[in-house]
Amino acid sequence: MESHDPAAVARRFPLLLANDGLVYLDNAATTHRLDSVLERISRFYGTQNSNVHRGLYGLAAGATEAYEAARVAVAHYIHAPSPEEIIFVRGTTEAINLVASCWSRSFLRKGDEILTTAMEHHSNFLPWIEAARTHGASLKVCSVGGDGELDLEDLAKKLTPRTKLLAVTHVSNVLGTVNPISKIVSMARQVGAHVVVDGAKRMDGGPVDIARLGCDFYAFSGHKMFAGMGIGVLYGRRELLERMPPYQLGGGMVERVSEDDFNCRVLPEKFEAGTPNVAGAIGLHAALQFLETFPWEAHRAHGEKIRAYLENALADLPGVRLFGCGRERAGIYSIACAAVHAHDLASMLATKNICVRAGNHCAQPLLRHLQVPATLRASFSIYNTMEQAAAFVDCLRWAIGILG
Repeated sequence: MESHDPAAVARRFPLLLANDGLVYLDNAATTHRLDSVLERISRFYGTQNSNVHRGLYGLAAGATEAYEAARVAVAHYIHAPSPEEIIFVRGTTEAINLVASCWSRSFLRKGDEILTTAMEHHSNFLPWIEAARTHGASLKVCSVGGDGELDLEDLAKKLTPRTKLLAVTHVSNVLGTVNPISKIVSMARQVGAHVVVDGAKRMDGGPVDIARLGCDFYAFSGHKMFAGMGIGVLYGRRELLERMPPYQLGGGMVERVSEDDFNCRVLPEKFEAGTPNVAGAIGLHAALQFLETFPWEAHRAHGEKIRAYLENALADLPGVRLFGCGRERAGIYSIACAAVHAHDLASMLATKNICVRAGNHCAQPLLRHLQVPATLRASFSIYNTMEQAAAFVDCLRWAIGILG
């Protein structure tokens, strides 16, 4: 197994290099930008800047080639059958809204059911509330067990022949729970339901295999995998994308326009109206080139050491409750302290240069289930060390001692 040195990895991130002593544990909100990503984006704007497609001059051809190469790279990284099934969007939120709007118009009817879960980010919850309202369908919610894992027995009960779509997160952004997507998809297939997966918090943990997962849609954001903000990806199964209407109308997505009608272009242009985020896609390609050679097995072993340490250390802190203890967990740790509000703890940690997040993390249904108004969340990534985990616990103990 290759070695993994998080401190050495951190030197590939200019912001971390420029802020010595920073303990950045807010990776579930956004990761930092790789040096190669920043260089590639800068080089595009400095030497290649042009709009893509249809331009016959050299800059336009070069920009188009780089943009489409990024699409091919994404398809390869997630094992998608074809680059034409890769739609560039602004991020996970737009990707899921695209599916909720366009899929629903083609496939959802009055009396149908949509099933989601109590651990979803609002981005994979609110669009389905709206879709159900718009089309006269009903929304069901699968419960979460006391261990922070989805209640698969409840899921099986709520999947019925009327279920047309299941929306589920790959990794909970509050609990760190890694859901068994292949098994969940298999359960949904038994009733003929389509499946959309929110992969936003999964993508800083290595490649995914869409073919193995078997889902119909998979959405993720570049900014949570060391690329830029404002670029994301929707993978969609070709036969569904071809039956769905376009999400937005305008330049780039249309083949023929008359005074009273138009024809859309083929995939993927059909869903990419307007000027795309060319630099963002090219920057995402640079991030993928780094991630493809990263020692993920060693990183996961390092993450398990941090997990063992944190679960033991946090259990020893007075009045602290750690949420979620599933069999498989990403590097996300949400806690509540009986004596101190999460926002106060986060403010105290900020004075020690420790960056965490406090609040409901855009997951209000889940926090109501947990019966807390807010949690303090520390989320780890490839550049976080065991020493930083210890610093987090030590400062947390100090803050509780002062405020509690």
